Amino acid sequence: MDISRWISDAAARAPANTAVRFEGGALSYGDLEGRVAALAGVLGDAGAARGDRVAYLGPNCPELLEALFACARLGAIFVPLNARMTAAELRLFVEQASPGVLLAEESFWQAAGECAGPQQIPILRFSLGGRWDGPRVSPGSHVDASSPVLIFFTSGTTGTPKGAVLTHGALIAHAAGTAEVLRMTATDEVLTVTPMFHVAGLNLLTTPALSIGATVTVHRRFGPAAVLAELAQGTVRLLVSPPHMTFELAAHPNWEHTDLGRLRCVMTGGTTVPARALDCWTNRGVAVIQSYGLTEAGGSVTLLPIEEAPAKSTTAGRPMPQCDVRIADSSGHTVPPGQDGEIVVRGPSAMREYWQNPQATTAAMRDGWLHTGDLGFLDTDGYLHIIDRIKEVIIVGVSNVAPADLEAVLADSPDIAAAAVVGRPDDQLGEVPIAFVVRTAGSQLPAEQVLALFDGRVAPYKRPRDVIFLDAMPRTPVGKPEKKALRALAAPST
Repeated sequence: MDISRWISDAAARAPANTAVRFEGGALSYGDLEGRVAALAGVLGDAGAARGDRVAYLGPNCPELLEALFACARLGAIFVPLNARMTAAELRLFVEQASPGVLLAEESFWQAAGECAGPQQIPILRFSLGGRWDGPRVSPGSHVDASSPVLIFFTSGTTGTPKGAVLTHGALIAHAAGTAEVLRMTATDEVLTVTPMFHVAGLNLLTTPALSIGATVTVHRRFGPAAVLAELAQGTVRLLVSPPHMTFELAAHPNWEHTDLGRLRCVMTGGTTVPARALDCWTNRGVAVIQSYGLTEAGGSVTLLPIEEAPAKSTTAGRPMPQCDVRIADSSGHTVPPGQDGEIVVRGPSAMREYWQNPQATTAAMRDGWLHTGDLGFLDTDGYLHIIDRIKEVIIVGVSNVAPADLEAVLADSPDIAAAAVVGRPDDQLGEVPIAFVVRTAGSQLPAEQVLALFDGRVAPYKRPRDVIFLDAMPRTPVGKPEKKALRALAAPST
């Protein structure tokens, strides 16, 4: 089975049901199937065939989803590019993927030409809502579950990009597991506002919804006013909202006046989640659940069932169906419940490999287990608790300090809109924690009061040694604080 059969099967069952809503328009499953079939013909005429890569550069929109399923139907591999990067940055990813075709939305035509570079990659330009003029391609039998269908790049803008290769079977398993745990049905509607060039935007709720014939409402980008207006319509049932999005929503003047009664649950995660990010939803009567996942695992590895909120909302839930999770020490041995270690996972949704990078694949995949590089523990009931990225842990003298523990303290302050903690090299202790803080509008919170927040809450050796105030927090494309940039800002002056 290839994943484009999700669309053709839904079109056969209920062609008039809404598949995708976008900027005032809507596509039924019958419409979506027709557009996928036509785009597959366009891509085929451009030379895309089984195993070829098709890159996509554009915003969140229905065409991105059409491209994914058209590639799936051809046996090609879809490569969504980070629309927030410059052409110079994107060129590295294009060179690594070596696509046979680059599909570019009209506002990205110049960037597409620049990032294609001297490779003379054919560029197919499209406008939002335009027609695909190609011969219709129906689902065939030449693609099986083990065939690759998607490459998500996981590295930053330096070094060799690492492209996680996901198969049809991985997406099918992840979608089925998510729908099972969340009890999703074809009557559900999910709202997608996080970027779909990232695994969270595409796979946490979007592909699971389409796999069962539900409706996906897509926003081109996140905006708190637009999201609240959408929720006020009362049709959206499920939403992914990382902590930074939640804080922006809760700070908006319309937050308290927006009826959230139809919202069945909000998924959060992507980082350690401060209690305040959970309370924002719980206090409004909305079930909020955490998941833990990563690009290399195709999305969620653990997920909290809705019925277990709010009692277990502070945990990242339990393993998804068919997934195994264990905590390993530095030697790879499993540690007992309650003990910290590296989160190690396996399951059918895990990547097949890193694209053309056997060395990185071998380092990450050992004896069938994916080593995540994340630090956490399992409690005695089997619920996962996230601590931090192992590489983010600050070593003060001989003691480990998890930045997430300090960030949780800062997140509790109503005077702080955003905060992050990184390590600064120190001649005596090796590293010391440094806090970066964005104050809420109108706040004059001084550094000494920021440091006072840690009194009695963390051991003295864990306390930040300095506070640096920022006008805005630098963030990665998925909204996490950009720790590399912060470490550069924190470095001692020479």
